[in-house]
Amino acid sequence: MTTITASDLKQNSMRLQDALRDDLLVTKRDKPFVVVMDYEKYIKLQTYLEKIEERQPATDKYPSISFEEASQRVSDAVDRYRNDSSNTISMDEMRQRLENRRDNL
Repeated sequence: MTTITASDLKQNSMRLQDALRDDLLVTKRDKPFVVVMDYEKYIKLQTYLEKIEERQPATDKYPSISFEEASQRVSDAVDRYRNDSSNTISMDEMRQRLENRRDNL
């Protein structure tokens, strides 16, 4: 991206053609003011942004939990493991429980 001042652009409007090769960042009082870009690039960018906005988060039918709750669950599991009071189950049983939960949602 090429940076030019607003006064430079005002004095030399031919610099706008530079936007066909590279975006122009126009500054005013040493601060970003406006970006000038090729129209085709703008349309592509706008289309891309619209697609992103249309996306919905994937729903896996499992409730979300906070980081704090997840941390607490891990901490509790570690404590149960250390105290040898954890109830381990087989992977097949765990899969069955998960399928049952999914069916009940």
